[in-house]
Amino acid sequence: MTHESGGTEHTPRSSSTVLPGRRTVRGRVLAMMLAFMLVGLAAAGAVTYTSQFETLEDRVDLELRQEIDELTLLAQQSMDQSPAGLEELLKSATAAVVPGQYESVLALVDGAPRYQPEDLPYSLSDQAVLEQIRRHRVPGRTVFVGLTVDGEVHRAAVASVSVGGDDREGTFVVANRISVQREEIWTSAGIFAATSFGVLLLAAVAGYLVSGRLMRPLGELREATESITPDDLEMRVTVPETDDDVAALARTFNTMLDRIDDGFIEQRRFMSDVSHELRTPLTIIRGTFETTDATDPDDVAESRQIALEEVERMDKLVTDLSTLAKSRRPDFIRTAPVDLEQFGSRVLARIEHLGTRDWMLESDARGTVLADSDRLIQAVVQLAANAVRFSAEGSRIRLRVTTIGRRPLPGTADAGSRSILISLRDEGAGIPTDRLDTIFERFVQVDSGSSVSGSGLGLSIVRAIAEGHGGRVHVDSQPGVGSDFSLILPLLEVPPVPSSPPQFPNQPPPDARRHA
Repeated sequence: MTHESGGTEHTPRSSSTVLPGRRTVRGRVLAMMLAFMLVGLAAAGAVTYTSQFETLEDRVDLELRQEIDELTLLAQQSMDQSPAGLEELLKSATAAVVPGQYESVLALVDGAPRYQPEDLPYSLSDQAVLEQIRRHRVPGRTVFVGLTVDGEVHRAAVASVSVGGDDREGTFVVANRISVQREEIWTSAGIFAATSFGVLLLAAVAGYLVSGRLMRPLGELREATESITPDDLEMRVTVPETDDDVAALARTFNTMLDRIDDGFIEQRRFMSDVSHELRTPLTIIRGTFETTDATDPDDVAESRQIALEEVERMDKLVTDLSTLAKSRRPDFIRTAPVDLEQFGSRVLARIEHLGTRDWMLESDARGTVLADSDRLIQAVVQLAANAVRFSAEGSRIRLRVTTIGRRPLPGTADAGSRSILISLRDEGAGIPTDRLDTIFERFVQVDSGSSVSGSGLGLSIVRAIAEGHGGRVHVDSQPGVGSDFSLILPLLEVPPVPSSPPQFPNQPPPDARRHA
């Protein structure tokens, strides 16, 4: 769809349009989540399996050292009881060993294999293994080395054994098939990696679905921003039934659209009102000048007077419309401390010059409140002008300023529910009952039977001022008796300023006493 404005065409993008290379919030959030999970799982796996490999090395070395310690203990016992030869010692040592699932034991005399336990899982008698044992043997010491048996890496302890009085060289070898145990750990690590990959895959699918549901308002917000035009501000974002930032953003965006929509409606209404209301005086001025006889001074003077009156009426109309347009702005009401006791007399001093009436003031309000004094005076002056227009000369018009509602309880923090009441009662023609609901609308006028007519915006301005203070305007009227217009505003008291502590004439200030 194409919209034209000022000769320029604007074609909004489709809601499904995605700019090339643009990454969505959904994708970035999902990628970040998966990246954190991947790093966390990788770190957990690395720490866990590194610890397992280190534990395996320590455990195997400890088991090998225990076998050598048992050999040493057996040799000491045999020497204490009855001295034995080298072969008897190695035979007894190998017979006492119960090899585990991954262990093998071999005793050598002068480099030749002689003794080994029964039911070994594997043998160390292979010639290639014997060559490695002979190469790693160190006389008088026990060394821990790596042996290759049947292509597999083994951890082995090679102990040199000698017995006094026996010149032969003995060797006691204990080996542990550590490569198989390492492979088991690697298999466990592979299972962990596969499980982690599955968890990441499930998390990606779940995150994609959940994030899509959570980010749906963002997509709708993008669609709304792409499709909204000055001629169509009705689209709103669906607010999810959650209490999170996305729902708050959706609500805030809808509120913003409501304000923009209200602003455009107010602007269109203002332009419509201006064009409608200014057309009549402009037509009158144009018609007057077109029919004026330029050679007749009286006709020219009359045309001038008509034009000035219409210009003055247009000026007042534009001023009233501008005031109503400003009523939608947050700075329309500028509150400041207002003394209620003096407010009534200030207003009366202004309105008593509007007409020859019996003006009367009833004011029993006291205290200082927060309000816009200039706007309130503007509202009361407008009501007084209406009262003068609809009442006879010499009739009474009463201005009343008071407070109504429940007062605060003494000794408590209860502020009460008090309000300010500013009313203006006249003894004029009154307002028909069927017109009471419409008199505050724009350009609505009640026939006063007077030659002076207004723009029909005065009471609309009064209502805007009352609502700007958070209050309302109310009217009671009886035809032939009079009307009573009331402004009912919430009473916002000014907090008192804390007084300074009393100072006695001959008492120095606290600082001076402290220094003294």
